[in-house]
Amino acid sequence: MNSFRFIDTISDLKKDAALSASFTLTGEEEFLKDHFSGFPVMPGVLLLESARQAASLLSAYSSGFETPFFRLVRAEDVRFGHFVRPGASLAIRVTRAGSEGGASVFDARIDVSGEGSGKALSARLFLAPVDFSEDQKKAASDGARSLFGRLAAPARIA
Repeated sequence: MNSFRFIDTISDLKKDAALSASFTLTGEEEFLKDHFSGFPVMPGVLLLESARQAASLLSAYSSGFETPFFRLVRAEDVRFGHFVRPGASLAIRVTRAGSEGGASVFDARIDVSGEGSGKALSARLFLAPVDFSEDQKKAASDGARSLFGRLAAPARIA
């Protein structure tokens, strides 16, 4: 298991528009050991990272993987809702909302099902491409394409 990937499956994708994905918190994640003792919950920053990963995958796919990775440059209107406890499933949805100053803008929402179901996060994310040297770019592009292939449900990709 990749402890830094917070997407299990891409369930729906529309190029240049939106991506839906899911992640299930198993209870075995390392970060739960100290967040918090007796009441383990997924840290809010990792919810934000889940949304960033979804927006990055949408952007990579939309570019034909010519631009494979994206970094978060700003987040606005970040609102946290329900706690995400072990056994909960996240429904992650990002929608492209335009661009600003070289960054792609996304509206993100994460809903949680299981104990304490409801909205876990909403935010507006600003992502910029990660610059790679020409030597690194092919490997990065191949890696992003491979990850996408493992996560995507082909019947729902447009």
